[in-house]
Amino acid sequence: MASVENYIIDTSAMLSQKSDEQYRRKVFRSLWTRIDQMVEEQKIVTCSEIESEVQDDEIKKWMSSCKMKVLPIDDDVQNNVREIVTSVNKELVDFKANKSSGDVFLIATAKKYGLAVITEESDNSPKKIPYTCHKMGIRCVNILGFMEENGMAL
Repeated sequence: MASVENYIIDTSAMLSQKSDEQYRRKVFRSLWTRIDQMVEEQKIVTCSEIESEVQDDEIKKWMSSCKMKVLPIDDDVQNNVREIVTSVNKELVDFKANKSSGDVFLIATAKKYGLAVITEESDNSPKKIPYTCHKMGIRCVNILGFMEENGMAL
């Protein structure tokens, strides 16, 4: 079963496999087996800011065991970040918060490499990933959308 394209995954989507989340691994085994395989094949990656954002030990262990490829932040990504926060969506980053926003780096990395974004964030707010992806013409899917476009069924 071939994937439609390559993806970059957000923290919210990674967390959805936990035992108290909607797409818990115990119930959605075939989904997570496929995602594990795609991570190992480097068809699903993430970026360094998202890797830093992940604080959950279980998810960190999962990322390590699947050998999740972590794309670095370089000048091209930084330029994309600058474009996003100055021209595309000034609401995506809270500059008053004393921490980095992985979301803007995720989107900037997706743009550089032509990746679709997998996130469980809702699309009803300018402060969320899907809103900005839509404005930039970057494909963005949730886990259910990922399953549909990869021909997965339970």
